[in-house]
Amino acid sequence: MASSVTRFSEHWLLMATTALICGFLGYIVYDAIMATASELLQRLLVISPLFLILIVHWLSSGSHISFPMPGSEPGAIHRAGGSPWGVAFILLLLFFLISYQPSLHDLIA
Repeated sequence: MASSVTRFSEHWLLMATTALICGFLGYIVYDAIMATASELLQRLLVISPLFLILIVHWLSSGSHISFPMPGSEPGAIHRAGGSPWGVAFILLLLFFLISYQPSLHDLIA
């Protein structure tokens, strides 16, 4: 009878230790996954206005996809409006500056 109680306590101790180790490792993996996901989500949120501009351009141009480059037509420089390439360029520049902000601070300092 005493040996079965000893086995039960040994098994309980082994199971508790295993559960504790698995819980700790799961927390470490979860923390790493959430850190990576939050970084990717942050970049997606920064670049989402560019996607929004491209979607609006695609919807306003009809059913076909066309991305005319500014200056490709002779009278394009005198025409107001058109495709928002300047805004898209500014958004890409902001995305680059935000993504590499720590690296840029090291270059300046």
